[in-house]
Amino acid sequence: MNQETETADNDADAGLPTAVISLRIMEMLAATDEEFGITNLAQALGMPKARVHRHLSSLKSHGYVTQNPATNRYSIGWRLYLLGQNLVKRFPVVSLSRKIREELRDKVGLTVVITTHANDHVIVLDFLLGNSPLEIMLRAGSRFNLNAAAQGKVVLAFGSPVLLEQTLNGNLKPDTSHTITDPARLQTEIEKVRKQGWADAPEELFLGVNAIAAPIFLEDGSLFGALAVVGSIHYLPAQPATETIDALLLAAANISALLGYGTVPQPS
Repeated sequence: MNQETETADNDADAGLPTAVISLRIMEMLAATDEEFGITNLAQALGMPKARVHRHLSSLKSHGYVTQNPATNRYSIGWRLYLLGQNLVKRFPVVSLSRKIREELRDKVGLTVVITTHANDHVIVLDFLLGNSPLEIMLRAGSRFNLNAAAQGKVVLAFGSPVLLEQTLNGNLKPDTSHTITDPARLQTEIEKVRKQGWADAPEELFLGVNAIAAPIFLEDGSLFGALAVVGSIHYLPAQPATETIDALLLAAANISALLGYGTVPQPS
């Protein structure tokens, strides 16, 4: 590789840490059962082939990716597989709570979503599709603004007071025309969520979609995330049925109990 090509590669990835490039490559390989060639990976990631090749060579030498000698294409390696297994063990709530979430889904007939949070976003961990004529499908790993999602309001109500203050003093971005972007109104909304034990967000994240969410607590009383019921505004109206709310609260309480938390919000 000549110096001119090296410079072009560096310019193309300016501001992107080396570790992040490797992580993005591994994420791409882990997202599918298919093998990737260097050209495919470079195009998918929007990076120069030479840069991708250098990272693949390093990841291969450490066992994070493997190369098929017959096709020269790449897939995940043994070390990345073991890393994934260890991460799953760190988030047992997804597997432990599946039966509870399935029972909730069967009772309300709508999509059930479990989320956690990091910094100023809600992150989808898993979801179960319902059986209504119009179903809402989410992708694991999707991130939502705290002020726009019902799960985000749960984080603001039951999570760190510092995070709430930062959010109220920050830039409240709208996802739809219904998203709460006024700090005073959001503060009032969060106080209501804290009092009633659950949150909603009718058409605040996506037009035509509503969600109601309840908190999931860890053994020490800190907030793990939220359990939510999501559906078309037609099947989950702005004024949800009391039975739906109670079923959600009970399911969230049961998941919290699985995690060792003894005092949880109870249905009204």
